Amino acid sequence: MERIGLEPGSEIGGYTVVAPLGSGGMGTVYRAVDGGGDAVALKLLHPHVGSDAVTRDRLRREVHALQKLRHPGVAAVLDAEADSTEAFLVTELVPGDNLEEHVRERGTLDAEELLDLAEGLRDTLVAVHGAGVVHRDLKPSNVIVGDDRPVLIDFGLAQAADDSKLTADGLVLGTPGYLAPELLDGAEPDAASDFWGWAAILVFAATGRPPFGSRPLEAVLARARSGDVDLDGLGPLTAAALRRALAPAAADRTSPDDVVAALTLVVAEGEPLADETDTTVLSAGDVVGTTVLGPAPATVAVAPVVAAAPVVAANDGRTRAFDPTAVEEPEPGLEPDDDPDGVDWIEEDLDASEEPEPEGSGYERPPALRRWGTLLAAAVLLGSAGALYPGVTLVVFVLLVVVVRTAGSTVEAMYTRRERAGVRRSDRAIAVVSVPWHLLRSVVGLVPSLVVAGSVLVILLGVSWWLVGNDHWAVGGSPSGQEPQGLTATILVGTFVLLGGAVVWWGPLSLMTRTGARRVLAVVAPGPLGALVATVVLLAVSAVFVVQILTGASITWAPLPTPVLP
Repeated sequence: MERIGLEPGSEIGGYTVVAPLGSGGMGTVYRAVDGGGDAVALKLLHPHVGSDAVTRDRLRREVHALQKLRHPGVAAVLDAEADSTEAFLVTELVPGDNLEEHVRERGTLDAEELLDLAEGLRDTLVAVHGAGVVHRDLKPSNVIVGDDRPVLIDFGLAQAADDSKLTADGLVLGTPGYLAPELLDGAEPDAASDFWGWAAILVFAATGRPPFGSRPLEAVLARARSGDVDLDGLGPLTAAALRRALAPAAADRTSPDDVVAALTLVVAEGEPLADETDTTVLSAGDVVGTTVLGPAPATVAVAPVVAAAPVVAANDGRTRAFDPTAVEEPEPGLEPDDDPDGVDWIEEDLDASEEPEPEGSGYERPPALRRWGTLLAAAVLLGSAGALYPGVTLVVFVLLVVVVRTAGSTVEAMYTRRERAGVRRSDRAIAVVSVPWHLLRSVVGLVPSLVVAGSVLVILLGVSWWLVGNDHWAVGGSPSGQEPQGLTATILVGTFVLLGGAVVWWGPLSLMTRTGARRVLAVVAPGPLGALVATVVLLAVSAVFVVQILTGASITWAPLPTPVLP
């Protein structure tokens, strides 16, 4: 059944919707959680889109293409459904604001932030293109400004480089102002057109304005075709590098590495001072020239050329289809002056050494967060329950340890596979099939801790028995020749059980016990609220046993044999 919009709590494909994140021409993106409680981004195609067989086939190709990507700068694809009218795509939920929101709320990026953005996106695009994928829809809203690096999201228009063209004849899919000029003339998208969009994003980040304006649509496209980019307010070196990177002809564009080199020099030495420049305004028909003295080369900018066009709705930044043949050509104007040297000279001033590529897929496993409050509450329950029911408590404790070790071993093995080969749809199925193997490993790995814990308890019980038998220690309320009873005995028994549990928890080969407990708690009691609820419940159950101890309840030893004091 087709649904237009999903309310919080709705389920689709095993995912529970939490809240909408945004909507575009292809579908609506929701924050959702999977069956394990992990947050994901679910993109549900609009009903009229998801019902189209061609679009669903395109989604399959998109998923196949994106699963080739294993890079921390790309939101990993986790799941997809393309065989029903409710087609959807599930990716990692990347924390942070998109670049459009970031600039709107915090202002434009300074020189260092712009350099970080340029380097991060450049390296990500190199990896994307290396996997044979072209993004096609680079724009500020598709870049998340993360804590460590920018992350590309929403490959809704991505395609493998060897795929046939996905758009209808005469139509181009893209975002006006961020779509390379050659695509308007029917060229196939490639790495060069992606890097043109990359440069347009940098202009937005540096100025806070769309690089070619926002209205009318025909004028935006005409400015992009003529290279009439809005760089007001930028320094001459930054402006020169970005202007050349947005040249209409792909052969005339400054390479991404040269743009990054220019931005690096700006960070290191700053922009040329005002008295180091000589600006001359020539007569009509001439160009407006800006000559940078000192170490900087001559750079020529294009005088603004605006096409006459009817007024249309303002560009809202969304992806849309349009007919490039319907766009009016710009008035005849001046082409950018050829600068064969570009900004290659900057390389001489920089350290050209590159950091080695990261090994593996770039996937980072989620941290296993410590849950001290919940675990301390569990320890109180272990001690209080063990004081009255030592045998049952120890059996249940050992079984729980086996369960959490098995869960931890299974999940950690899955994360290891993802670090090596990236996220795959088969990850969960492989994890389920491998549970028996991890159960065997958990049992065998638990043996050393059990042996040490048993040895410690035997020694302590032996010493206690000798002290009682030689009248060095009297257990109050427990006469000689009878089973231990009374408050002193229950406290002593609970202490022994708690000590045995502590040795198992921190004994030999016990790391997986603690890791598994953290992974299980993250699912059973997720987040701060879950931890609080779990802690309260554990303490409430412990209080029941404490009341029984204080009211003189007798110890139940089964399935252990009933001891008799010497």
